[in-house]
Amino acid sequence: MPERRSYRHVRWGEWLLMTAAVLLMIVGLQHTSLLARADRLLQDALVRMLPRDVSQSPVVLVGIDDKSIATLGRWPWPRTLHAGLIERISAGEPAAIGLDLLLSEPDSRQPENDHHLAQARQHSGKVVLPMMMQNMGGQAVAVQPLIEFAKQAAAIGHVHLPVDEDGVARQVYLREGQDPLWWNHFGVDLLRLGGHWPLDKALPGSPTVEPSTLDPVSRQVLAWQRSHPINIAFAGPPGSFQRYAYVDVLDGTVPPETFRGKLVLVGATATGIGDLYATPVTDAQRLMPGVEITANLVDALLQNVTLVQAPAWVNTLFNILPVLLALSALAFTSPLAGLLLCVGLMALMAMATVVSGLWLQVQLGPVAGALGLAVSYVLWSWRRMDAATRYLVAEYRHFQNSGLGLPLSSRRRPSRGDFLDRRIEALTSVTHQLRDLHRFVSDSLNGLPDATLVCDTDLHIALANAAAARHFNAHHEQDLSGRPLHRLTDDLVSREGLPHHLADHLRHATLEPGSLEALDRRGRDLLVKWAPSFSASGVHTGWILSLVDVTRMRTEQRQRDDAMHFLSHDMRSPQSAILTLVDLLRQDPEAMSPAQFQDRIERHARKALALSDDFINLVRAQSRDYELEAYNLNDLLSEAMDDAWEPSQAKRIKLEFVGPHDLKESLVDRELFARALANLVGNAIKYSPEGTRVRCGVQAQGTFWEVWIQDEGPGISREAQVHLFRPFYRVQQGIRTEGTGLGLPFVKTVAVRHGGQVTLTSDTGQGCRFALLLPQAGLDPVPADDPDNPGA
Repeated sequence: MPERRSYRHVRWGEWLLMTAAVLLMIVGLQHTSLLARADRLLQDALVRMLPRDVSQSPVVLVGIDDKSIATLGRWPWPRTLHAGLIERISAGEPAAIGLDLLLSEPDSRQPENDHHLAQARQHSGKVVLPMMMQNMGGQAVAVQPLIEFAKQAAAIGHVHLPVDEDGVARQVYLREGQDPLWWNHFGVDLLRLGGHWPLDKALPGSPTVEPSTLDPVSRQVLAWQRSHPINIAFAGPPGSFQRYAYVDVLDGTVPPETFRGKLVLVGATATGIGDLYATPVTDAQRLMPGVEITANLVDALLQNVTLVQAPAWVNTLFNILPVLLALSALAFTSPLAGLLLCVGLMALMAMATVVSGLWLQVQLGPVAGALGLAVSYVLWSWRRMDAATRYLVAEYRHFQNSGLGLPLSSRRRPSRGDFLDRRIEALTSVTHQLRDLHRFVSDSLNGLPDATLVCDTDLHIALANAAAARHFNAHHEQDLSGRPLHRLTDDLVSREGLPHHLADHLRHATLEPGSLEALDRRGRDLLVKWAPSFSASGVHTGWILSLVDVTRMRTEQRQRDDAMHFLSHDMRSPQSAILTLVDLLRQDPEAMSPAQFQDRIERHARKALALSDDFINLVRAQSRDYELEAYNLNDLLSEAMDDAWEPSQAKRIKLEFVGPHDLKESLVDRELFARALANLVGNAIKYSPEGTRVRCGVQAQGTFWEVWIQDEGPGISREAQVHLFRPFYRVQQGIRTEGTGLGLPFVKTVAVRHGGQVTLTSDTGQGCRFALLLPQAGLDPVPADDPDNPGA
């Protein structure tokens, strides 16, 4: 025991150490670029699962495309063309125009063009211009439109688009700048100008300000502040939004009415003159222009589809909790269960990531947690295998030194193979010896003729022999293993006044052998013996019970007692009464009138005759050969009800036949079976109160016909039902009746001799339902022993 406690301490110490190491690994790996890329790949897949129908979107593009370049000439174009384009679009009354062209320098060749463009913007009043940050010698500089343009613009927003380490554009910051100057994103200003984003509406994403920005080209840290980061929910691959060529809008091919109420984005889409980006929805052959990325952002904000990155602490908790759960379970589960748990938790994390991304619009990074689950399972499995190997070595040595090995199955200790092979071979040798010992015990147990059970201290069956399986109607003795003892023996009634069930008696019994005689609901007389069992160290481990069926011996004894009782008491009693009356009349002729004398003599004579008839009928039912013929059970039951018409009318009891009078045949001895039915119907009338009813019927019950009689009498208690089918037993229910106590034993004998059984369903105050089960004609009789029914 000290060694075992020491092993447990070491085991839990190793578990705590491994848990701390794995959790630290997860926290550290979350900040590595390798896992960040893996998380982004998963998040990209979720973005591709969020397609939106933008065919009716108010966001449209006017692209400076290859067609426009071929028609209007090389870029850059005169700014009068931009002025004309704005005038054309403005004529259609759009909601807002986003001119995604960085006009930070004046037109040196034609300065008047800048004036025309500024006037066009002023006249429109709906134009948003871009600005962006540039790295000037390690300093972050805000590059804004010309002052003339800036004064005439309705709004100015930044178009800075950060690119991740893998070169993919996924994220934007909705506010950027340097105190005190801050700019909203170009798309936010476009929405506000178009009336789709109220000024008091909060921006999505975290408001926490990032104090610096990493320049992806020079890798310099710049003093450029950002906040409200969100991931762009792309509507689809490039070309998803409605797009018009710059030249087609300028020359009137696209009428101005096309842009009524629209959010129009004008930008470069031609090859070589604009920025093209890799995005989660693009491939290497087709990149996405920056103006179309802005269109995706504007539409996503318009539809309230904003993907935000989960806070660092949430993501850490999301990755740590499954690993903690897995580590807690691995300390107690089997390797297979642990593997299934880890795989299930990985799947659950993936599902949570999908649900969070698609429905909650919060992007999680589960890769660190999944890796932690894999590492946890591998490390713990290795540690358990190592501990198990060492334990096998120690137990093998202890087994060899204890002298428990059986000479008949001894094995030579292996000397070849690696470390684990030698331990497995040693365990195999011990296992063979234990199997031989188990076979020896099993054969000895099954060789016992009586039902034998071995129970643990909780009184659950640990071992049972073949005789016990037969006794409890089990297919195999192993079917009894694990079952509680009280379920098997709850029908035992002690002849010695056992105060509780056998299981309750054993719980409070002293640790000494004992026995008692009992009767079960199937009418079997049993001699129950028990003895405590102990372990090698003297600890009480359970009980060994045997149930000896002494029914035949008790039956023969009871038959002898019944015959003696019948001859010495039941037959003598009415005859003695007759002799007493004769003596009384001789001594005092005036004691009674001749009519009274004759009535009393007749009553005692008839009682003696009824006793002898019932006893003879019972003996005939037990011993004679039955003459079986096919009869309709409905007809036989109807005849019994007709014969009972007079006594039923005398008590105003209504006899009812339930069910159709169709053909329900069984092979019966007509005389004996009719008498059995008459006994049951007569008893129902005899014990029913006046003015009640007795219902009868025949119905199928599997391969049997069930002939049933239901009364509304006082019922029979469960304690009395155990003795009900014994000869000369009569229930005392507070109703004065005459009877011999041989009717129900006769009914049971007839039922059993026909290959069936008689059952009783009743309780105090609930009436009685007797049923005769007989095999259907043409089917082999297979009586269904039911230990829960006293007549079975």
